Amino acid sequence: SSGINAEYGGQEKDWEEDYDNMVLELLDEDECCFLVYRLDEPRGSHFEHVLITWRPEEASVKDRAAYTMSKPHLTELFEEGTFSYFLGGHTFSDVDFNALKYVMMGEGEIEPLSRYEELKKEALAEEEVERNRALKKIPDMDMYVEDDTVKEINKFVKGFINFIQFVIDGKRETIRATDSSNVAIDDLADKMPEDSPRFNLYRYSHLKEGKSTEFVPVFIYYVPEGGTAKAKSLYPCAIDCFIKKLQSLNADIKLRLEFSDMADMTEGVLYEMIYPPDRETLLASFRDVVPAKRPGKRGGWIKVLPV
Repeated sequence: SSGINAEYGGQEKDWEEDYDNMVLELLDEDECCFLVYRLDEPRGSHFEHVLITWRPEEASVKDRAAYTMSKPHLTELFEEGTFSYFLGGHTFSDVDFNALKYVMMGEGEIEPLSRYEELKKEALAEEEVERNRALKKIPDMDMYVEDDTVKEINKFVKGFINFIQFVIDGKRETIRATDSSNVAIDDLADKMPEDSPRFNLYRYSHLKEGKSTEFVPVFIYYVPEGGTAKAKSLYPCAIDCFIKKLQSLNADIKLRLEFSDMADMTEGVLYEMIYPPDRETLLASFRDVVPAKRPGKRGGWIKVLPV
């Protein structure tokens, strides 16, 4: 939606007694929402508040992604320092009174609760993962891969084809193949739409050091600078789980790449990413090779990530 709808609730007792009754009553099992809850604890000239981001598993992938991406914009609507604590989750136990107390405990506000002490070590590890995910502002979404697409992946695994392109169907929340064929590396750029992200699976066939023929499966995430915000939010949500699915189907991916401009993905670039040159060779290339300039073009970016 283009705006934020707000509902208000009044205080009945103190905030600790009201919390579960008021917060959990407002949560639907199939609908995301933000909740702002005021604590009766003054901090400076105003009261402390907690911001709750509710993203239940039964909600659509599109809604969960939208709420994750819009949280920073929501916080900008409030005065700086309004929120002392942040909660987020997809089950009631993630956002109930005990969860809030645990977050407050981590801030040093209350004494540790014995029932949580045994969870402390595990929670620290989970918080580190969440922190890394928060930096990217994206959740993990396990989207359904259509049956016909799985058949194309099996063809790829068996060597009948060397290229598959995948698209996310936002309405059905599925991943399907839109192209499966044999493609020369010089023709890969022509397979990419101008303003829509795509997942691609490609088997790079080449001669290693001019000797033996090698076949290296590569996962390519193409994310152009243009395109809709909705599409850009869905693909990052699905990428990790989708790669795990491909690996479970024996795709044997050796390299994971992200490109914003497929013109940058030449055979020379791909070969050097698979077989990085040693230091002496690299230094020699700095002395001997002058990078080609493309006046008037901002250029794209390339990322190499662990599979």
